[in-house]
Amino acid sequence: MRGKYSTGLGERRGIELMKTELAIIGAGPAGITAAIEASRAGVAVTILDENPKPGGQIYRQFDEGFSIIDADMLGRDYSRGQELLREFGKVAHKIQYINHSTVWGIFDDRLAYQDGKKSATLGFDRLIIATGAYDRPVPFPGWTLPGVITAGGVQRAVKIHRILPGSKILLAGTGPLQLVLADQIISAGGQIEAILEAGNINWFSFLPGIWRQWDTLVDGFRYLRHIWNAGIPLLRNHIILEARGDGQVEEADIAEVDKNWRPKLHTRRTLKVDSVCLGYGLVPSSELALLAGCEHRYVRELGGWVPLRGEAMETSVPGIYAVGDGSGVAGSKVAIEEGRIAGTAVARSLGRLSITEAQDRIAIFQKHLSRLKHFCGTLYEISRPRPGLYELARKDTIICRCEEITLEAIETAMAANAASLNELKRMTRSGMGRCQGRICGPTLFEIMSRKEGSQANEPGAFKPRPPVKPVSLDVLAGNPTSTS
Repeated sequence: MRGKYSTGLGERRGIELMKTELAIIGAGPAGITAAIEASRAGVAVTILDENPKPGGQIYRQFDEGFSIIDADMLGRDYSRGQELLREFGKVAHKIQYINHSTVWGIFDDRLAYQDGKKSATLGFDRLIIATGAYDRPVPFPGWTLPGVITAGGVQRAVKIHRILPGSKILLAGTGPLQLVLADQIISAGGQIEAILEAGNINWFSFLPGIWRQWDTLVDGFRYLRHIWNAGIPLLRNHIILEARGDGQVEEADIAEVDKNWRPKLHTRRTLKVDSVCLGYGLVPSSELALLAGCEHRYVRELGGWVPLRGEAMETSVPGIYAVGDGSGVAGSKVAIEEGRIAGTAVARSLGRLSITEAQDRIAIFQKHLSRLKHFCGTLYEISRPRPGLYELARKDTIICRCEEITLEAIETAMAANAASLNELKRMTRSGMGRCQGRICGPTLFEIMSRKEGSQANEPGAFKPRPPVKPVSLDVLAGNPTSTS
């Protein structure tokens, strides 16, 4: 077999690979557990991962050159991640792990990906898409200023690189991930001016929904205690309205909001800050599943466009499975169980497990999964975006950052009967830039579907085109590393 891969946790080897039985895109919790279950059953597994080491965002490992002195300081997510990675390490010698690889296309039973400075392809019998999710973009006046950063970017900088985003930090968003990020910033010595929670979360009213999730309850109260002890204002029913500054963030306007997150303008006030961290939830990275032809539907409580799946996590395209937050934002615990189900189902479909044995294993994972569903519904109720979030932009606010398309241009196109995202794309070039609509797409869907009198009740999704991720022309036009 030929192909470049690495064994263990990220060490590369120059061996060429023609084809694999199971290809997995992404090495977060879902991709890792899928690989574990499939490889244990004897399936030949290859993982393609953009990162240098497995773990994904939540279990991201430290880069080379960092050493851990006190693991307790890194929190429970780190210890949970290490436990999962140790389980992965027991089968890593059987798994071909290609790091620093960006999958930019799916063509029938073959993946196209960037491997260093070359283009490469990989054939597969079965495919599991575990591409995760990314921070929900929220346009408002000043959101393009340097210093306005998504929560995921800040978390990576603080947790992995030990870099603070600024000296006077404002957190704006919703949901429990805000508490996690605040805890990490405080532990790293950062100064948080305030935490804005868009909703009015009465944590005790949600206890029935998160009851028996003991470790989550313990974590939540520990984060809150850390914030209270640090004297940081936690402002419920508050949202950021605008960021201002000369070449970078210098101040931000905030206000109290109603139940639909529409600002009460008489409460508007200004905070002096040099960094704004936005955490309004996540959006599934569904581009590759869409490109593969998997049928999707828009589910707000799962973050956006998600593939339709059966109980074994198989999509509408036979042999292609989708797991984790890329198939609906529900957190790492759900991702782990979905990965185990898909890995087991693949092993059964390839004849490595009997139907009875696979069903028995999947039943256990499904039982774990069902216990988490009520909890996920509770989290959504806490942090689901309300209409006011998409009314913050003014006419001159840029919506599509790549092509610098303003809200006024969007509304002009809608008035000219643009009834879908793809029509809007043709009329304005929104979604044609470097990010292929990942940033503007979620906002445009909400603007078009919520606009009173709009014909775009079902604006659809941007139709993905390869490459779905930025790939340099020299990679595409150069001498590719063909593995066919």
